[in-house]
Amino acid sequence: SSGINAEWPLRPGDVMRAFGINPTNAQIKKAQDGVDPAGKKRIGFNRFIPVFETVKKDSPPMTFEDYVEGMKVFDRDLVGYLNSGELRHLLTNMGEKLSDAEVDQIFAGLEDDKGDVQYDELIRRLMKDA
Repeated sequence: SSGINAEWPLRPGDVMRAFGINPTNAQIKKAQDGVDPAGKKRIGFNRFIPVFETVKKDSPPMTFEDYVEGMKVFDRDLVGYLNSGELRHLLTNMGEKLSDAEVDQIFAGLEDDKGDVQYDELIRRLMKDA
């Protein structure tokens, strides 16, 4: 079959993560029970929506602390700052790529005289604008 009822080439967890929901495999399996009894891990769109809604409801939104923990991955010395050049490279080359002008606007007033950005302040700014 073709169209909206066709089986997706992606697994439900991959699709959910693309929508910004980060479920565990256990959450996906629990929500998928009864929808995918054969355990194919691929379901049509119409059967995916209830699974998505269940997992979304059970997934708390990311908090300030979650984002700080994520930034610590790049903070080798755990000093609370990231080099603005490295951060700019990440923002303009990975994920949903930003333009240099967008990064300039985000960094405005956040870079210190060594070219570093205090990432908790960056996160506060971005969360305030969201």
